[in-house]
Amino acid sequence: MFRLEVLPARYGDCIWIEYGENPVRRMLIDGGAPGVYKKALKPRLKQLPDTAREFELLVITHVDYDHIRGIIELAHDDSIPFKAKDVWFNGYRHLPKLDNHKVLAGKHGEELTDLLLKNGHSWNRQGFDGKAVVIPDDGDLPWIKFDGDLTVTLMGPTIPMLADLRKDWEHSCKDIHITPEELEEARKEGRYKTLGAKEAKTTKPGRPDIEQLLRADFEEDPSSANGSSIALLVEYQGYRALLAGDAHPSTLVKSIDRLGQDKLKLDVCKLPHHGSRGSVSAALIKRLDCKRYIFSSNGDQFYHPHPEAVARVIEYGGDQPKLLFNYHTDETNIWDDDLLRNAYGYETVYPDGEKGGIVIEKGGNE
Repeated sequence: MFRLEVLPARYGDCIWIEYGENPVRRMLIDGGAPGVYKKALKPRLKQLPDTAREFELLVITHVDYDHIRGIIELAHDDSIPFKAKDVWFNGYRHLPKLDNHKVLAGKHGEELTDLLLKNGHSWNRQGFDGKAVVIPDDGDLPWIKFDGDLTVTLMGPTIPMLADLRKDWEHSCKDIHITPEELEEARKEGRYKTLGAKEAKTTKPGRPDIEQLLRADFEEDPSSANGSSIALLVEYQGYRALLAGDAHPSTLVKSIDRLGQDKLKLDVCKLPHHGSRGSVSAALIKRLDCKRYIFSSNGDQFYHPHPEAVARVIEYGGDQPKLLFNYHTDETNIWDDDLLRNAYGYETVYPDGEKGGIVIEKGGNE
């Protein structure tokens, strides 16, 4: 059994994996934006008996608020038992040193670091010996086998991406005028800056012109926080899922090259950065042999998925690609169009209810 649940994480990610039988094992990747823990992740955890709340792995892909906040809320909640055998998270200690200056990490990364240390969690141990969860400059990609015969291949980040994140953390601290000695005071006062750039929304999206969208020039997302994302290729009994976090598409393409594959065969792909225009490139989609593409966003903040990203998946994502949206929104409902589906040969999948969230199972229709 392999089950992938894309929980309704607002404009972020919260991915729940179950695999195997007797026992069923679990992994959790990210915790979503503010409010997601209370509304989606905690209720899902409460469905499990206390004895089943030890997960094989907890992954925090990167420090952006829409991925890390729900995990911080989980760590603060003493009312519900939760354990993870290991945690993958690149904190400030894992970022390559560029100079001898002591700088302060971003507020959310520092808060999670404190919680991990306080609770004595295993941290980046399995596969990385406590060091950075990162792709080496050369050689094979890191490949880790977990109990129950599930394997994970690390597809990102690279060492230069982590170095770039260190620079951004230093700049963000200058912007909010704090020094390491002021950390606790700064937290109390809420003085911080979330890394990552927003995309502007001008008008409510109309019926897409796919041909025009495909003519748009592609410019890769420059965000160092997104570029530092832990991206995973998860495999279980022949079923393969690419969970890209917010990784840069060029990083993923280079990792596919290092696997020695012209096309990466997948059963499902959680697209990077919720389907932003700068994170879903034609070059990446052309390198995937995949039928199911997940767009994980309710459109808040960043108005994802961007029509250019969806158009690239429709054009280059193989015969009859299936677009899986975990919310009904202005940005997703425009693709529920019979004329467009018939003309371009794609399918759409939406959640059953308005709360959002979708489930993909090995052997299932989605």
